[in-house]
Amino acid sequence: MIINFETLRYFEFTPVLFLYCLLGLLMGSFLNVVIYRLPEMIVIDWRQQARDFLDLESQKEKSISLCMPRSHCRQCLKTIRFWENIPVLSWLLLKGKCSHCKIAISIRYPFVEIMTAGFSVLIGGVYGLTVEGVLILIITYYLIVIALIDFDHQIIPDCLVLPLLWLILIAASVGYLNTPSGAILGAVAGYLSLWGVYWVYKICRNQEGLGHGDFKLMAVFGALLGAPMLVSMIALSASLGLLIALPMLLKKADFQQAIPFGPAIIISGWVHLLVSEPFKF
Repeated sequence: MIINFETLRYFEFTPVLFLYCLLGLLMGSFLNVVIYRLPEMIVIDWRQQARDFLDLESQKEKSISLCMPRSHCRQCLKTIRFWENIPVLSWLLLKGKCSHCKIAISIRYPFVEIMTAGFSVLIGGVYGLTVEGVLILIITYYLIVIALIDFDHQIIPDCLVLPLLWLILIAASVGYLNTPSGAILGAVAGYLSLWGVYWVYKICRNQEGLGHGDFKLMAVFGALLGAPMLVSMIALSASLGLLIALPMLLKKADFQQAIPFGPAIIISGWVHLLVSEPFKF
């Protein structure tokens, strides 16, 4: 699979691209909810599992899901009205502040919406309304969520990365994205490549340099791009990881701090997806 940049010479903002843009803005708004709420839901679930395993008394946890409670200001808890939740436009009309308490609303909310819309338009311009285009679109939405959750919390949730891996393997089995053998071998090679680095580092330094979510994320890109692409992808990921880590380490001066490697893997994988053609076995 390769993106044909020749098609971009004739890139026109058609009604189909408008639909992709609109979908991207709406999905960006939803992804903001997932990025904020899913880690909290996971922590609540972990605490409950720990109590069950240790036979501790159950405690009532805050009820939270992707749908409930309704979106509200984190400071004053005022419920956000529908017109205050229009992607990008509401943030601009409210001048980046809560309509009630006037606390600043993070610019990352419209940034995620614009970024998601931009990726959607790019994918729509290249693939149009095709099965492969829809698959790439879904994969992209997953990757945006995974990258930002890992950046914020240094976790890559299994409930995101495993369904994504299965989606790619199933798509490959019916002739999309990669060949079946290429996807399977790529997934295995991707997982083992970072698993090997993890154990070499742990044996030499007696420390864990990578998380298990990083292995699974590399398996996703191995399945998507094919095993031969992994060497250059890992090299680029390492370089990007250093660029991401260095400002964080210098700011906090804590060289034992956990550094998110997932965003580097995802950026590297996207670069390879855009400019390279995977090998078919």
